Amino acid sequence: MTDKPRHPALRRRLLTLSGIILVSLALLTLVLMHGYARRTADSSYDLMLGSAVLQLGQSVRRTSQGFTVDLPVAAFATLAQARNDRVFYRISVNGDVLTGYPDLPAPPPRSLSKQPLTQARPDFFNVIYQGEPIRVARLFRLNTERLPPDEIVIELAQTRQARNAMADDMLHPALELMLAVLTVALGLLWLGIYYAFSPFRQLARALEQRSPKALTPLALPLPKETLPLLDTINHFIARQQELLERVESYTSVAAHQLRTPLATLRALCENARDETDDARRQQLLHQLIEQCDQLSLTVRHLLNQAMLDHRFHSLEPEPVALNELTRRVCMELAVQALHRRVELAFEAAPAEVHIKGDAFALTQMLNNLIENAVAHSPEHGLVEIGVAMDGRIYIRDQGPGIAGDEKEKVFERFYRGTASRHHGSGMGMAIARDVAEHHHAYIYLADNVPHGLMVEIRFNAEALL
Repeated sequence: MTDKPRHPALRRRLLTLSGIILVSLALLTLVLMHGYARRTADSSYDLMLGSAVLQLGQSVRRTSQGFTVDLPVAAFATLAQARNDRVFYRISVNGDVLTGYPDLPAPPPRSLSKQPLTQARPDFFNVIYQGEPIRVARLFRLNTERLPPDEIVIELAQTRQARNAMADDMLHPALELMLAVLTVALGLLWLGIYYAFSPFRQLARALEQRSPKALTPLALPLPKETLPLLDTINHFIARQQELLERVESYTSVAAHQLRTPLATLRALCENARDETDDARRQQLLHQLIEQCDQLSLTVRHLLNQAMLDHRFHSLEPEPVALNELTRRVCMELAVQALHRRVELAFEAAPAEVHIKGDAFALTQMLNNLIENAVAHSPEHGLVEIGVAMDGRIYIRDQGPGIAGDEKEKVFERFYRGTASRHHGSGMGMAIARDVAEHHHAYIYLADNVPHGLMVEIRFNAEALL
């Protein structure tokens, strides 16, 4: 029991792939929106934090007893708008903590770049303090009342709860909108894919509704993206139509060609049955055997023609060695030639020549051509077969040859030359021509010197390897 082949749905594949792309884009957009919401929230609350640290900077005074700080209530009142957030500060003079939280962490390394001794605006950075992320505003001031001047650093920090809440409030509606858009997009995408594949369903229905005998090309109003498929189907239909016409032609011709020999066989059998003269009866039996041989040859050629047609439409060409193939055909026909008292001489090319083709079909072509040469050669005649380096195959005999006006006619099916001494089927040369044309070759007929016929098979460059 063989497993049935799996047929994955192309629509499902496209929908899955498109869904993955859309979801990936949505996640990327979500990341970008999260960063945007975080930066927007920081920008909003940094205004209050910066304003407060500037007020702190103005509260640092130098007196005769040293530096004093008068913490402004308004600065912390501004930050109190974020009710759930805590506030930390630290004021340092020349590196010594004047007031505030001494353990506030230092800024990250990337914010430790060279700072001016005084700043018009504070700089901001994020650190972790007491296990909680905080936002810090840092301001530099320079007291020039004495030399060297005193460097004052004011740092004001605030937890991020209000900032995170604001970012979430901005992100949640956008996330809901994105999910809704993604759902609608996937639905529309499914509908679009379903509509895009409708030409294939239309093509399938058209093929399903056609009669098995209808081999005319399909004519459907399909999008041009599907035209290559339609052209391929029409090309296949045309090939089937051509093959069917050839089969019908061969069948009708074969029926006509077989009917006459069968009628002749019956007549000879009846005559031999009723003949009382032994010599005449032997003559009729001899004619009966000849007629059987001719009928057998005709049937063999008809079967070979049908087999070759099938191979031409079903098999891909393969490398064929001409020297080896021609030598093998000559050896197979050597006994038959000896029975007719004809000698075969084979001359191979100096090096092996390869072509792209069908070894069986080429064997049938050479068989037919060499058999014709042997059949038309006189007793003790010589048939020369050779292969040239350019891929040419030649066959020379010493028979009566073919008249000039008949050299093209002999390639017609069931045509027999007027000078022929051989009662063949009339199909050998036609089959040889079909095989040659299939292999991009041409068969030339010329007179042999001093008498006879020379057959030359020339392959085009595209057939050679």
